[in-house]
Amino acid sequence: MSSEETVEVVIPLVKTITNLTFRNLSYSAGQKQLLRNISGTLKSGRLTAILGPSGAGKSTLLNILSGFKTQGVSGRILINNEAVDCHKYRQLVAYTEQDVPLLQNLTVRETLHYVADLKLSKNVSYIHKMKIVNDIVALLGLQKCSHSQAKTLSGGERKRLSIGLELVSNPKIMFFDEPTSGLDSVASYQVISYMRDLARQGRCVATVVHQPSSELLELFDDVYVVVDGRCMYQGSLDDLIPTLEEVGFTCPPYYNRADFVLKIASQRTDDMDSVEKLIARADTAINGYLENGSTHLEECNNLMAESRASAQYPIAWWRQFVVLVRRTALCTLRNITLTRFRLLGHLLFGLTIGSVFYDVGDDGAKVLSNVSCLILFLMFIVFANAMTVVLTFPLEMAVFVREHKSNYYPVSAYYCSKLVADFPLMLAGVSCFQLIVYYLTGQPNETDRVVAFWGICVLFGWLAQMYGMVAGSVFPLDVSPFVVPASIIPAVMFSGFFIRYSELLAAFRPLTYVSYFRYGFEGLAQVAYGFNRTQLGCSEMFCYYRKTSKVMEMLQMEPNRYWYDVAGLSVWVAVLHVLLYVSLKVRLRRNR
Repeated sequence: MSSEETVEVVIPLVKTITNLTFRNLSYSAGQKQLLRNISGTLKSGRLTAILGPSGAGKSTLLNILSGFKTQGVSGRILINNEAVDCHKYRQLVAYTEQDVPLLQNLTVRETLHYVADLKLSKNVSYIHKMKIVNDIVALLGLQKCSHSQAKTLSGGERKRLSIGLELVSNPKIMFFDEPTSGLDSVASYQVISYMRDLARQGRCVATVVHQPSSELLELFDDVYVVVDGRCMYQGSLDDLIPTLEEVGFTCPPYYNRADFVLKIASQRTDDMDSVEKLIARADTAINGYLENGSTHLEECNNLMAESRASAQYPIAWWRQFVVLVRRTALCTLRNITLTRFRLLGHLLFGLTIGSVFYDVGDDGAKVLSNVSCLILFLMFIVFANAMTVVLTFPLEMAVFVREHKSNYYPVSAYYCSKLVADFPLMLAGVSCFQLIVYYLTGQPNETDRVVAFWGICVLFGWLAQMYGMVAGSVFPLDVSPFVVPASIIPAVMFSGFFIRYSELLAAFRPLTYVSYFRYGFEGLAQVAYGFNRTQLGCSEMFCYYRKTSKVMEMLQMEPNRYWYDVAGLSVWVAVLHVLLYVSLKVRLRRNR
């Protein structure tokens, strides 16, 4: 975007003044105290730059002020000198983190459209949403990449898109954590200029900036300097240098004021007394302002008011669910690992198993080979459906956490949409694989047996997919690919195929009742050799296992236990659904 280009964007007026006040905020991470009774106020209509050396607590302060971090925080946050419950607070505040996770398979426009669908009221028309998206794309210079998927964007384009996500809902309070990182000087100036326009319309806008240029610094109205978790200065940009001079710090002519104050903050050991004077002056000025201007500032350990019964989300749960299903389905279809490779793998491996075990299902001389085929059948289903999910689901977790914190939707809407959107693909893959292998291996060509066989396979594929999701939500990406195969091995070991139940030590026998491979293997064996099937064909002179009762006796399986096995797999599927929901809640709790 050249400097000559001008973009006219209609910015709705904010009719009410929205000042944010925070008092005595403290936060510790382990043994290190990151914020130390820090106080301040961010004024409506003014753009505030938050400055400070690395590790001073700038990002931590924004995380707390945005409502993203609430655990272990003491102090008070008020809007217009009144306590606001967390649900209403999250509707007023927008926060763009330094590194915003994005759904890699969505284009820029699609990403913004889905945000508009989730964050804007149902009364906002589609045409109006289109205009908002077009304005944001034009403003942030994203026209050239508007139809590119997020995974192909450059660092600067990703940063601009992440800023655009929060501009969709037109919030009253906006926080940005280093929005200019990754941008050139022209783009940085344009972004900060737009933030200033947002502030001029009555919003409260604050941003962390890292070593801004003199030209960029001139766009800010106020400066808030953080040193070791405390405030060294808060006030207008014009008063910054006179205040520093009062304690003995003289800024050289033509010297960048931001660099000068950062130099003082970074080298505070050289002149400890002067820096402490600045911190004391800032505390006195802030506390004096708060005492004189605030009538509702009671001492309280709660960061915000208790949540009241109010509408937390701009659209109803059902609309959230529909939007999330559409978005998840689109991302899944564009994911090569989850679609093409997965379906192609089911097809090719089905043909491979069917060719290797060709026509062994109705031959009493090949019973052991057919039984081996059944266990191999289940092993492929579980690995093909669990491993593909476990490799992709952790990447979505970061997006889920960010969007939930930003008040896009509740856990239940995301949870249900994920289950519904991913199920058809699993069903298609397993069904294709099952039909190919079933007929190539010569299993009984009876409709009821085909349906019963398919039922076990679908339940097992469903279980495997849920297992991968649970592992992906609990473990990080570098751990989960190891945890899933390692945890599957014991289930296979106690399936009844590698060692019969009677040959197990007494201490291990109860484990067979919790092995989902037992229920799957036993269910397929019941279909193949149960349901009153009398005898098999025989390609040799004598077949010991020609009578199916001999096969069941060899496997130590009781007849007519098919529905018992279906129930066992169903219980496993239900338990994994509960574990997935709980793991999502725990993930959110850990990120508070």
